[in-house]
Amino acid sequence: MAVIAGGGDLVLRRLGHTDVERLAPLVASYAGALLGREPEAPDPAYVSRLMAEPVVEIAGAERDGGLVGFALYYDLPEAISGRRAGQLDDLFVRPEARGGGIAQALIAHIVAQGEARGWIHLRWMVPIESPAGALYDRIAERAPWRNYVIRIDPTMKW
Repeated sequence: MAVIAGGGDLVLRRLGHTDVERLAPLVASYAGALLGREPEAPDPAYVSRLMAEPVVEIAGAERDGGLVGFALYYDLPEAISGRRAGQLDDLFVRPEARGGGIAQALIAHIVAQGEARGWIHLRWMVPIESPAGALYDRIAERAPWRNYVIRIDPTMKW
């Protein structure tokens, strides 16, 4: 348990199937924020399928009994070193809980997982206009490569 800005104890842990109903509204809010629109209704069936994926791990941040953030990540093979690496794919903190160190605590939690597993690094990509860009510049170094996308579904904004 950690105490960080914003009051109350912050509990960081791996989320499981018993957390689906609490995670679904955060996933809907995250998707709405990335797509620049109001969140759609939470979809617990989708979140349940997401959690059933064997390669997906989801860390959650709880404060005062409520889920305030999540980070979705993977433990992957790394071809160059022949070892393992972490890939942070999605990170979201409720807007009213931002600025209190929750995103940084989630990343630190995942880094600790990686240290225990022998990862060579944790990597992630973020949209150019990410509100968390200042945090990422403070706690990590920019990678010396670019990220690109081939749009298969033209209706997707990003």
